Amino acid sequence: MQALQLDRKAITFSRDAMTAYLRLPEPLGGQKYRLEDVQAALAASGVKSGIDQGEIQNMIRAGIYDRPIAVASGKAPQDGVDGYYEYKFQSQLDGKPKIKEDGSVSYAIQLFEMVTEGQVIAVYHPAIQGSDGYTVKDTPVRARPGKELVPLRGRGFHCLEDGVTYVASITGKIDVINDKINILPVFEVPGDVDANMGNIEFRGDIIVHGSVYDVELRATGTVTIDGVVQGASIYANKDIVVSGGVLGNGKSVVDSKSSISAKFFEFATVRCKGDITADIFLNSNIYCEGKANVMSKKGCIIGGSVHAVCGIEANSIGNNAEIRTHVLVGNSGEVRMKMEELVNSIKTAADNITKAETILQKFEEFEEKTGQSCKDDPRRVQLVRIRVRDMARKAADEDALRKLETMVDNGRGANVKVRRKVYPGVHVSIDTCDARCKEEFQDIIFIKQQERVVMRKLSDWGEE
Repeated sequence: MQALQLDRKAITFSRDAMTAYLRLPEPLGGQKYRLEDVQAALAASGVKSGIDQGEIQNMIRAGIYDRPIAVASGKAPQDGVDGYYEYKFQSQLDGKPKIKEDGSVSYAIQLFEMVTEGQVIAVYHPAIQGSDGYTVKDTPVRARPGKELVPLRGRGFHCLEDGVTYVASITGKIDVINDKINILPVFEVPGDVDANMGNIEFRGDIIVHGSVYDVELRATGTVTIDGVVQGASIYANKDIVVSGGVLGNGKSVVDSKSSISAKFFEFATVRCKGDITADIFLNSNIYCEGKANVMSKKGCIIGGSVHAVCGIEANSIGNNAEIRTHVLVGNSGEVRMKMEELVNSIKTAADNITKAETILQKFEEFEEKTGQSCKDDPRRVQLVRIRVRDMARKAADEDALRKLETMVDNGRGANVKVRRKVYPGVHVSIDTCDARCKEEFQDIIFIKQQERVVMRKLSDWGEE
């Protein structure tokens, strides 16, 4: 019985050469394929690895013809696994008040997490290296190696001898910013702060597990107060949280370069660069460059002035006694006047710099021409001082102008949303436009349209 010969066309490959296929043409009468002939054809096609002789024999024995069957397989590479850090603390905290099921708001906000000396803060899991593979033609297929991470950066912690376990070196607040961990000391007061303790100024965060009376607290970080603030003033570069509220007595100032949250504000002055959140604003002067949110079902703004650049949302504004209440959003004419002043100041400084540099250039030309130094010439010294002064002034004004421009952009389209009632006596300002409420309204949004403040139904505005 005559054996059949196979040519290379009987062998085909997958695109990645990880699989070889055999297609046996149906033989004519009496002819038969042999295993060694198929093996020779595979070898001639370059197949060297992963040959399944059992599958080939089965094709010959069962007479499987005219369809490709996989008869050789390569080995897929196993990619490595990158190393990673497992943090043993909460690295993400939202720092926002929580609305309860009954509609009330909890101001027990966690701004950061505390760790104690010796506490494990992170464990490093080293990279797992992969294994290379190969094609049916025995060509190596390289695996992606697992990448190791650099050791943790920061301060207030150290790595144990095992090289993977990190523990706190001090007791304090732990933060993660841009993959850098810092554990910083915290000024923590177990009870109240009053005149007996005196004012507190701290480079870091302050936590008071009580109330604050008639003193000043200043922190470069956050300030968290579990009780109330009464007649005291609070200053912070980061968030301020007063779980109880602020009884200002007409003298309290609460000032943050970030956001502020409190149960209520009464007869207080409040300023912040971010958002401000409370249940009640009562006869207070409020200014924030973000949004003012009066969150609870009974939340209200009564009396005083509330200016929030990016918008105000409240359940009610004013009261039945028609107390004068002023709410403002967007940017007032004062901001635009300040921007114009800065533009003029920048132009004046630039002109002065140009004039000074023109005259200084003449001094240089004189030096080159005569060979005499003008370094100590009083006129030249004065010009250098003027140039330095005006360059510094110009840079400061440009920075201030950029901030105001950003604030104006953020305030564009700002509105006042009132989910329940707006009472007579309420004065609404949007940018430089004003409106006064002479009757009671419900479910209202105040918007700016064609340089006027107009009212629309909030429910028709697409709000729930």
